[in-house]
Amino acid sequence: MTTPPGTSSFRTDSAPPIEVIEELQLLARVTEILDNLPAAPRPRDYRNELVQLRDSLDEERLWEDQASIVEQMHRLSRLAAFQSLARQDHIDPLKPYFGHLELQDEDGRRRTVLIGRATFITPDMTVVDWRDAPISRVFYECEEGDEYEIDIAGRERTGVVLVRRTVSIQDGRLVRVSTRDHTYLLDQNGWVDALEERPALRGGEGSAFRPDTTRPLLGIKGRVPSVGGRRLERQDKHLPEIASLLDEDQFALITSPHQGLIAIQGSAGSGKTTVALHRVAYLAFQDPRRFAPKNTLVIVFNRALVSYISQLLPALGVNGVPVSTYDHWAREHRRRLYPHLPNHYSEETPALVTRLKLHSALVPILLEAAAVHPDANVVELFDELFTSRSWLRKSFDRHAPGEFSSAEIEQVHRWCTRMAFTRMDGTDASGQETPLLDAEDETILLRLHQLLRGPLLDRRKRTARIFHLVVDEVQDLSPLELVTLLEIVPKGNPVTLAGDIAQKVIELGDFRSWQQLFSFLDPEHIQVAPLKVSYRSSRTIMELARAVLGPLAPEEPLDAPRAGAPVELFTFQGPGESATFLADALKDLVAAEPSANCAVLTRYAHQADLIYQSLQRMAIPNLRRVRDQEFSFAPGIEITDILQVKGLEFDYVIIADCDQETYPLNPPARRLLHVAITRAVHQVWLLCVGPSSRLLPDWLEARQVL
Repeated sequence: MTTPPGTSSFRTDSAPPIEVIEELQLLARVTEILDNLPAAPRPRDYRNELVQLRDSLDEERLWEDQASIVEQMHRLSRLAAFQSLARQDHIDPLKPYFGHLELQDEDGRRRTVLIGRATFITPDMTVVDWRDAPISRVFYECEEGDEYEIDIAGRERTGVVLVRRTVSIQDGRLVRVSTRDHTYLLDQNGWVDALEERPALRGGEGSAFRPDTTRPLLGIKGRVPSVGGRRLERQDKHLPEIASLLDEDQFALITSPHQGLIAIQGSAGSGKTTVALHRVAYLAFQDPRRFAPKNTLVIVFNRALVSYISQLLPALGVNGVPVSTYDHWAREHRRRLYPHLPNHYSEETPALVTRLKLHSALVPILLEAAAVHPDANVVELFDELFTSRSWLRKSFDRHAPGEFSSAEIEQVHRWCTRMAFTRMDGTDASGQETPLLDAEDETILLRLHQLLRGPLLDRRKRTARIFHLVVDEVQDLSPLELVTLLEIVPKGNPVTLAGDIAQKVIELGDFRSWQQLFSFLDPEHIQVAPLKVSYRSSRTIMELARAVLGPLAPEEPLDAPRAGAPVELFTFQGPGESATFLADALKDLVAAEPSANCAVLTRYAHQADLIYQSLQRMAIPNLRRVRDQEFSFAPGIEITDILQVKGLEFDYVIIADCDQETYPLNPPARRLLHVAITRAVHQVWLLCVGPSSRLLPDWLEARQVL
């Protein structure tokens, strides 16, 4: 083992520090106890005895016998509960614990409690499971010198924490001891004291945009820009000052006189959304009647962005602009037009069906179907088409050859037929099912309505028209969804699309490239405007994000002019060590930077649940589990999965479970990890139990912690 940078060795002729000596002695005692343990006797089966006693009550007995049996059952029940509480789990002698507490209780008695991955109690040793043992709360909530108060089996216990240390034991050998003030590492020359500070999240407080911090950052210092000789001043208070962070290219896009479709391409943090929203403000200033809030629509990826942007636009001087997700917009219009259809959506739609119904081939396929059946009823034609095996096969063979096999078309046909029949009679043949739609049906119905009946209608039953449409994260819409949206914008009016193919997370969608998308649109009204500078994330963060994308990365790297804190990868022996490290770091962050916001991200929701359950017991202030877009945009720690944070940013991002199983070598994993990394403004940490994902570059050196 080599000496890590920033450390200094003790002289080889000097003794290790007293903390290390004590931990070596403790480990020797624990190892001796484990080596000398007799074979564990088979535990008494109290539960089975209780069942036998319960059954015996059914027999004819004297009242005194029954009372005796009931009393015996109560005694066995207490013993069974104690056995469960004091269970002896398997303990690994090569790494028996990772935490060490020395406690002095209220009557002066001193005792040693070790924190590990299992509960194992003998007269000479107490190891408790970090996940559920009540006393483990002391380890996570207290520091040396703190008083503690806990409830164990209904009894309140108080005392003082004399010693709190974390240790790392590898193959039965002590290699690391961490105290409040020091971290001692075992080097090839002996024990060394790490002089550098322990890993910490620092220096990025308030670096991320939030609605409550946006207003002070708006405005421009010095010269006010001018367009066509007209100075963009706020004389009438309608035009907000252009943000001083915008560069020349972004400013040119905002003030572009182009009245067609502008496609803003750019990697994460390049300001796509900022440009789009400032363009809303600029157009509203230039022509407040035409581009009044009611005549503008902003479509975003998720409800968190709806909330975020709804608070952000007023800071730009624009109030009342509708902001919606595409799903919500489509649902509202379909329900207005066809209220008799079900309002519930299947949660069991096969992925194959979703892929077909989002496929770009449906753009010409539905156009052909409407031309063949110009007088058809929209709903009846919808059911007729998708319950026709021959129509499905011929249409997709013609417009998407090789995309769907005959067997796959058969599967789609069976599903669509079942759903159609259920809607027609209200139940299936067994009378069990509630009529449902697939979520993707909304768009197909709306597009058929546009092709057969004309424009969509607003709440007042008038033609729905939008004079400036903004679509953010456009790569996660299908071409059919986008074409349906664009129909509500009269020709010659501005459309602003913002997106990045590298951040596509809806894998079943059929957005493949900008060129593919443009092939469905009018090329005369397209202006491509790539952004090439990252203003959100630091250079170190963007270097990692690009490396994770690998072959999916754009040819030209994004320029990230701002230096930043190093990205770090920490590996652990088990989830207990990982949770301990994370809890300590988050508590330090909240104490040092109370206004900071930090996201702890996982790929899957159940992983976020596990982390939250662990951290919830560790007394971390402002800890929130976000399950369904309910972000507060306030200081604190948000724990959630990556899909929830699409389009948002945080001062700090910690990505947990960066292992090979969670992030294998495939495009979806690359894109999701890229999205997670680029949510950070100041600093990124990656945590991993065991071997890390091979998506991470070789230059990202792992640091073994605890």
